Amino acid sequence: MINEYIALIMTPMHSTPYNYEIEFDVIGTCRQAYEQWLAENSMEWFTHEAVATFDVWKNDKGMSPEMKFIFGFESLEAWAQFVNSECHLAAKDKLKQVVTELNGTLWERGSIRLDVIEADQELPAAIDCNHFAAKTEESL
Repeated sequence: MINEYIALIMTPMHSTPYNYEIEFDVIGTCRQAYEQWLAENSMEWFTHEAVATFDVWKNDKGMSPEMKFIFGFESLEAWAQFVNSECHLAAKDKLKQVVTELNGTLWERGSIRLDVIEADQELPAAIDCNHFAAKTEESL
């Protein structure tokens, strides 16, 4: 199957600070058209010069989203170059014809420091989250 081939050749060798996830469900009657889209259009998209890593996640448990493409980027500039490219716009438009719920989300790698809380300290019961930035999400 083409999905397994793409996942094998594009498996990330390292993590990237920015990940752009595209999630979708393949329309039941369009499964063959989706496979054809993958064979004919996807390689240029996945190997775009701004993309540092690529991974495919498939949910075979019948839940939505069914598929997730994860594009990794070394900088926000690389991500912007990719999402504004003709290659991305064309691939996304063709993919929309055979899938539903096409959503894209940009994630920035974060961390949780485990060494800042002393063993005898209690965690706060509530945190004011109003000053935290919201995630960037777009409906493709």
